[in-house]
Amino acid sequence: MIRVKQFALVVGDIVLLYGALLLTIYLRYGVIRHDILMDHLAPFSIVFVIWLGLFYSAGWYDIRTLRKDLILLETVIVTLLVGFALAAIIFYSIPYFHIAPKTNLAIFTVIFAIFAFAWRLLISALIKTPRENVLLIGESQDTEEIVDYLNNNPHMGYRVQSHMKSPSAVDVAGLKSIIVNEGISTVVILETEQNKNYVAASLYKNLGTGVEIVPFADFYEMILGKVPLGELREEWFFENVTRRHKGYNFVKRGADVIAGVIVGIFFMVIWLPLYLAVKLTSRGPFIFKQIRVGKNGRPYIHYKVRTMYERDVKERWLDKDARYITPIGKFLRATHIDEVPQFWNALKGDLSFVGPRPDFIDFFEKLEKQIPYYAIRTLVKPGVTGWAQTNYPVTASLEETRVRLSYDLYYLKHYSFMVDLLIVLKTLKTVFTAAGR
Repeated sequence: MIRVKQFALVVGDIVLLYGALLLTIYLRYGVIRHDILMDHLAPFSIVFVIWLGLFYSAGWYDIRTLRKDLILLETVIVTLLVGFALAAIIFYSIPYFHIAPKTNLAIFTVIFAIFAFAWRLLISALIKTPRENVLLIGESQDTEEIVDYLNNNPHMGYRVQSHMKSPSAVDVAGLKSIIVNEGISTVVILETEQNKNYVAASLYKNLGTGVEIVPFADFYEMILGKVPLGELREEWFFENVTRRHKGYNFVKRGADVIAGVIVGIFFMVIWLPLYLAVKLTSRGPFIFKQIRVGKNGRPYIHYKVRTMYERDVKERWLDKDARYITPIGKFLRATHIDEVPQFWNALKGDLSFVGPRPDFIDFFEKLEKQIPYYAIRTLVKPGVTGWAQTNYPVTASLEETRVRLSYDLYYLKHYSFMVDLLIVLKTLKTVFTAAGR
């Protein structure tokens, strides 16, 4: 069901892109002549392909965002601003196109922004029903979370119609009647239950009903965008996070250096007013140095603009730290300007611009003992921004830190250019809307 909705969104966007182009030409020239259309069709089609990739990376086809109108509007606006810049670069740097449609591109972007937002509002209104009926086999803390989430988010398109928590051989013998009578289209099963011979045999016999059988961990990831910690075993890490990604790591390092130089130049431009704003509003150093944990647990010196009053830091949870944030510090954190000095860490190779949040070293040592598999998150370089940072607030308790780890492990499993690009776009939206913490 989710795939069908996502396909509808993609097809709709393609139609709207070309529809917006036709309307732009008509508004600009008063007529849609063949020669004018041909001049615009090829270059804009190339832009459309790039934009569709950009839309995917920005989460335009994430069904979970459709019910959040304000977040959806922010996502559309920020993504199209980036898309506009990319299109302008393409048109002005490739002489072959013979056009530099500054006005047309601006008109087109505005029209398509309206079309795209309206299209998503329409899809959002239409996807209330129907929902696929799910049979969930097995029980854990993670299953309770997914049941509650689907109950509270009907737009995801799934309903847990039946839940066999710990089925016996007798229970699964009647599996076909449950599938037929309750209209089950998807069976989601925990690995512990799947390994039971009588459960696997019963599922095999019912393949002819056309039911889809999905491992619980895969279903959980698809719905929530994180890894179910309760289902992890050591072999999971062998299968999902041991790939070396040599080629992409090389490219990513180059991107970090280029981005570090650009951010460093920006820092030089804003250095004086930023320095005065920090120093005149509170006592203490302008740049705050901290010992953080880098790749493979190696410590490094981490640089940030100071956003808190000077004190002896003994606690790291946000709820205990928040009252010490300076007035200017609140703005710097909201816009992530306090992170700008980390360009030096990026140039040195201490961190990447995208990766898990780097921990204080003493705090990391405590968490490593309290949370299973916690140290695995250091298999990649820490980042200024990351999957956990853009999907979950700064942690304020041990339990919230466990949740953050589930997002970090998802990032390790899906480590790729597309995921990093999505994170960057989400971060830009946060910066432009001052929604950081």
